[in-house]
Amino acid sequence: MKTSIPERHVIASISCGRDHTLALLANGKVFGWGGDGSGRIPSGMPEYCTSQPSTQAVEVMFRQPLMSVAAGYGVSLGITAQSQVAVWGSNAVGIGGESLPLTTPLPLAQISGARGAAAGEFQFGVIDAAGTLFTWGLNFEGALGRPAAHMNALPGPVAGLPPASQVVVGKGYMLALTRDGQLYAWGGNAAGQLGLGHLSVVDSPARLKLDRKIRAIAAGATHVLAVTTKGELLTWGSNHHGQLGKDGFAYSTVPVPVDLPERVQAVAAGMHFSLALGNSGNVYAWGWNGLGQLGQGDTDDRRAPARVPGLQHVAAIAAGELHAVALGPEGLHGWGSNAGGQLGTADRLQSHPIPFFPAQARL
Repeated sequence: MKTSIPERHVIASISCGRDHTLALLANGKVFGWGGDGSGRIPSGMPEYCTSQPSTQAVEVMFRQPLMSVAAGYGVSLGITAQSQVAVWGSNAVGIGGESLPLTTPLPLAQISGARGAAAGEFQFGVIDAAGTLFTWGLNFEGALGRPAAHMNALPGPVAGLPPASQVVVGKGYMLALTRDGQLYAWGGNAAGQLGLGHLSVVDSPARLKLDRKIRAIAAGATHVLAVTTKGELLTWGSNHHGQLGKDGFAYSTVPVPVDLPERVQAVAAGMHFSLALGNSGNVYAWGWNGLGQLGQGDTDDRRAPARVPGLQHVAAIAAGELHAVALGPEGLHGWGSNAGGQLGTADRLQSHPIPFFPAQARL
């Protein structure tokens, strides 16, 4: 007789940051690998004998179970079962008004009723139960989407934005997906990553002119992926490594369709590479591959989607700056850079997917 797997053994979701990876279990526990934000002692705390990047899973200790996590550039955000926002890691410009490195998550009192979060390098965003987006961090080129003159602005609401369901953070820019399937963008735009048809900086939310509704988005350094409600894939922004899945142009200021052999259910974006998860559970990758982050067994760029071999029935994907992770039936598989230990005990450069954390982890 087959028995069900206890919740404490099941991975619920994954997230990748600059050089760390997080796995959220169904019981609300979080485990991390790699550099700052993984749960290890951050690099800014030498007085505590800073630990080396962890190749083994480190538990992020918090008094409440977490419902979701978002890994950024040395900083991670979590949302608790009580819909509070927690933050940990290390960041030179401060995180949520705090500049001290944190190993234990710190609740952010400014936000309650949180439902979704995104963490970047110097900008952060959280959506509350009403769909209001709060942003904070460095406001260079209007990246926060609201008036804020401080280098490390505390969380504040973004005006002029309809109720949002998802927020993503790129290198100095943000996009929000509203509950009615519309996209709004603001911040830096040198490569057309805002998708507004021009290259000008935008310091408040501007709606993209799309002829179809969107259900999921992902932001890379300077490019964006969007999945329509019909499972079609659109991309825009920088294309110098083929990360838009099309050849023949350096960038696009407007969304362009990408040809895939099946409908898409999820997307993820790294520095200059892209991932898509098909409805079949197959994973596709394209763009920059200098560190094997496309999972093809080599380091050659791809300017069109290529199926990642060795992966089947994948449930979720995530991309860091230079690495990628997929959650399959056997657990977590990772590839790309492992310089910070973000792929566990894999080689420093892992050009094809390898398992590094079992799905039914007994932790």
